[in-house]
Amino acid sequence: MTAPPSGRQMPTVLDQRIETAVGYSLEELRRHRDGGLLDAPHAALADAHRDLVAGERDVTFYRVRLARLASSELPVDQALFARIDRTLDQLAKAADVRDAKQTTAAAALEAIEAAAPRQAPRQVATQDVAALLAIAQGAKLHEHLVTHRLAVATPSRTRISYAQLQRLEAMGLVERDTAHPVQGGQPVTLTDAGRAALTAPRRAGPPGTTPCPCRRPSPLSPVHAAERRVRAARTAPQASRPKAPMPSYEPDFRLDGYEAVNDHVADQFWGHIGIEQDMMTVLAEHHSDDAEHSFYLMHNGAVTWGIPGEPQIVALHLKRDPATRTYRFAHEELPLPSMAQSWLIARGCPEEKILLPGGMGTTLANEATRALEQRLRSDGDHFALLTSYTHDSDPIRTTVMLRALDEKAALPFRVLLEEVDSTAWTHTLREGGFETFEAATQWWEAHWNGERPPLPATRLATAVPGLPARPALPRGPSR
Repeated sequence: MTAPPSGRQMPTVLDQRIETAVGYSLEELRRHRDGGLLDAPHAALADAHRDLVAGERDVTFYRVRLARLASSELPVDQALFARIDRTLDQLAKAADVRDAKQTTAAAALEAIEAAAPRQAPRQVATQDVAALLAIAQGAKLHEHLVTHRLAVATPSRTRISYAQLQRLEAMGLVERDTAHPVQGGQPVTLTDAGRAALTAPRRAGPPGTTPCPCRRPSPLSPVHAAERRVRAARTAPQASRPKAPMPSYEPDFRLDGYEAVNDHVADQFWGHIGIEQDMMTVLAEHHSDDAEHSFYLMHNGAVTWGIPGEPQIVALHLKRDPATRTYRFAHEELPLPSMAQSWLIARGCPEEKILLPGGMGTTLANEATRALEQRLRSDGDHFALLTSYTHDSDPIRTTVMLRALDEKAALPFRVLLEEVDSTAWTHTLREGGFETFEAATQWWEAHWNGERPPLPATRLATAVPGLPARPALPRGPSR
């Protein structure tokens, strides 16, 4: 059964009115919202439209299911009637929810339509555009305790001098919260005029102006960066594309003519996989000769906009029954590709079929990293995953905490640390061993607090995470 379109592709009855009211596309509206560049009314409209799209997507999902049930492919029996009745009820409830969300979105849109047109924002110099984008992600003005120099700190490390900040303030584009002392940091935020300067369409102008890069810099893990390059190539102007057709890296689950073995599996597949299918990039895949099994190693780009630190790699095992034209699935979200490969290998996928192709992600920095990743793939049943954290903006690094399943293990707690050199485009993977959970947690907290303690050595006869089991999580970093 074909999955409904993704949230970004699902049309609604308000789309044209919204684009007319805001002056740019819905995709730009969503980018501005994700980047924190909208004023309160426009942010409310963006949120309401996102909810409406979700409601419309659910309605479409049940419509597709109902059409499938009403086709001539299934036997007509009492079980079919029961499924049709249940789907009709679900469709009616989804339509009620969609209608309520449409009313909310319409009210938010009417507030913007009724407001006086905003004054056309001034064109902003290139360096000021970069400063405003950095400030939109959060910024503070600090005074050095020794030198008493004033400077603005931003998460993206964009350089903003105090003189430039004063100029932006004089232009009415930013403001400071002077209730905080500069020694501790005064928060700097965009004003409505500053947001308008970034979100308004940019027109050609004299030297010193530039089109506004409306999307905030997105975090880049190694595979996410490769995914971005792939998607950029697929959406580049036709003249710049190679003559040979570009491969599609969006997953094809080969489920045409197949239906989930039951409604629960259908709902779970849609909720975990189908709903974000268009944001997933296939890193490697393998299909059995009899077409009964498919194994996918994927990167989920949607995770980078969700809860910070969550694992971004998805391992998926699809199991089809050609006789009944039904499917089941199992999946796991893991922090490292080698861990996801281990999970797939443990379920019958040949190791050589699920390796990352050349050019996908960063390259290995040394032989020790190669050996450790090889061991992670081959020994997938000795350790359980406790927690992980993926920091996908520079400096890019991922930490993973494991617990030995063998209670007699000398060093039962392990930490994996992957670090990326974004200049050389390489990565290293190291492992540390700890006798107690407390010792592993102390290292973990010290590392994410900036102390960067060395990892203690481990013995070679170890193994790795393959069957994740999640007990109570230790305190992890946040951003």
